[in-house]
This record gives sequence, structure tokens and C-alpha cells, in this order.
Amino acid sequence: MLCVVAFVVVLVLSAVSAKYRRLLGRAWGCVWRRVTFRPCDTTFREDVKSSMLAPLATRAPRLVRPASVAIEVVAWIMVLSFVVSLFILGRSGLNLFVYGTCDKQDGQSCSLAAEMCSIDAGPPGFWESVGAGDVIGAFGNEFASLGETIGAVPSRLREWDAAEFASDDATYVGGYVEGRPVALEIIDPGCRFCAQLFRNMREAGFDGTHNVTYLVYPITSDDGPRFANSPLVASYLTAIRLFEARTDGQPEGVTADWFILEKLFSEQNDDGLDWQLWMNNATAAEARAQLEVWLREAGYDQPEISQLAALAASDEAAAALARTREVVEDDIRTVAIPSLISGGRLRAGLVDVDTLRGID
Repeated sequence: MLCVVAFVVVLVLSAVSAKYRRLLGRAWGCVWRRVTFRPCDTTFREDVKSSMLAPLATRAPRLVRPASVAIEVVAWIMVLSFVVSLFILGRSGLNLFVYGTCDKQDGQSCSLAAEMCSIDAGPPGFWESVGAGDVIGAFGNEFASLGETIGAVPSRLREWDAAEFASDDATYVGGYVEGRPVALEIIDPGCRFCAQLFRNMREAGFDGTHNVTYLVYPITSDDGPRFANSPLVASYLTAIRLFEARTDGQPEGVTADWFILEKLFSEQNDDGLDWQLWMNNATAAEARAQLEVWLREAGYDQPEISQLAALAASDEAAAALARTREVVEDDIRTVAIPSLISGGRLRAGLVDVDTLRGID
């Protein structure tokens, strides 16, 4: 491995000084034989080692042999570190291209990623598995994750059609307007970046030029929901869409689900606290009671609210949410909330106002 390390060093030095370039050919010849599993048939390796050990040979000859072994060990460590670094760099770059984040398990840990609430999906990370004593599983999960990312590359290069992923009972901001392109958000009611995207759309006038709809996806993990009341809010949003689709056909104007999202994402309570933050910290009973208040404000009477509450807790609503989860995880395969499909692209994470204004 010493000749590999020496080649890298000579390559760097050759870029800044011509006197090292004559060694580059010899170094590469040695490296090529090593990477093709053949012994180095040049004296380059020994020349490098001799030049490093010569000062020691004159002062402490007995230390030459252990120093020679130490040089080989250090060379192996350096080469392995270099290979691992290249792997991590390549994997992170590929993840960034495919998913919009260099870390699929924790998108917010990647400083290059957009602002997002990452989806805690997939197997445990490499060091988490190693810490649990599953070394073989750590490598297996790492390569399986890389294979999954490579497999997703073609889908990221496709032309994305938001209407393809919209649900049959989809509602739209202000109602559907013929001739406008469809834009689809994937949101978690508790994610603050979803609230910011909602406000960015309003500021950019995006909801006035596009038919904006959404898929509601409460982020969950083995420990439960990321935001305690997101599943409850999602079940009510789903129930509203089911209820209004069967009673009114294609709803027009501001529907109750968008009325609730407007409250959650852009308004505050009487104490000046954002409703989203309040909802994330409320008890289930408090959250349910507030949702019923908003439903009354949206024009529902008490019998209808009771029907909605029963529908939100029904198997029908649970099945609709399960179908949405399958679409997000299996078809769209995003790891970032919010995600936006519009203008033929899938954009992971928060989309800023200027970008929204430039989307056709």
C-alpha cells in the first residue's frame, strides 16, 4: 500500500512542481500492478521506503525493521481512509442528487440540504448498527441503501406529473381552475417547513397560478409520530375530503381542509402563539376540540361535525391514509417533508419564494 500512498502524494506534488512529474510514471506503474493484484515489479516502492528509513538507519539501525512495518501499517490505514472517504463523498453526492439531502436517515444533519423535516425511514445507520454489535448488518445496510439510491436515479430524471399522484378526492386552494397546471405538496401538519412553504406560496402568488393540492403524510418512526397530533389532524383532513367528495362532488372555493391548513400554517391564537406550535404541544383532547371549533367556523353544524369525527376514526379514513403513505414511500420515494411536485420536477425540502415564482 506504500506505493499507492506515494502515488497520491506525488500526484499532488506534481501539480505544483514539475520536478516530481518524472516520478509520476513510475509511481503509477507500481500502483497499477497493485490494483490488478500483481506484485510491484519496480524498485519504486523500495526507493520510497529507503528514502524514509535512511536517516533512521544511520542513527538507530535496530529500529529500521519495526519502522518499516509501521510505515506499511500507516500506508494501509491511509489507503483505507482514502477509499472510505471517496465512498462517503460519492454516496453523499448521489443522495443529494436523488433525495435533496446527503443523509437519507437524517436530512437535517446535512448542511447542503434544503430546510426540511426528514422522514425517519429505512434501516439504522452504519455507526448505529456497529454500536449495537451488528457489524455485518452495518455493511449490508450501507450497500443496500446505496443500491436503493442508485435504483432511484432514473425516477429522479423523469418528467414528474403532479396530477398522477393526486388523490381521487383531491381538493385545491380556492378550488380547481381549468387550464392551470397542477402542483402537489407532500406535507406533515406539524412540520414548520410545511408551514413556511404554505406562506411562501402565498407570497409568490403560486396558488393563484397553479392548482395546488396536497398529500398529508404524518412522519412516524418506531418511537411514534414525529409531531404528536399530526396523525389526528391528518385523519380529520382526510375525513373532510371524503365527506365533501361524497356530498358535494368536486368542492369549489375554500374547503374545510384548506381552511384548517390556513389556520395551522399562517395564523396565531389569542395569546400570539402560532397555531401549529400550539397543536404540536396540545393534548389529543385539546387538539380534537380545536379542530371542531375550526370546523364550525368553516360552516359545519354539530351533526356534521359528529359525522366527521366518526369518519376520521373509521377504517375508511385509515385506509386512505395508508394508501397515501404507500404513494409517498413507494412511488414518489421522497425522504423530505415538505416535497413539491410541479413544473415537471420533484423538489425536496422547503422551496423559496423566488424559485416558486419561476415555476411554470
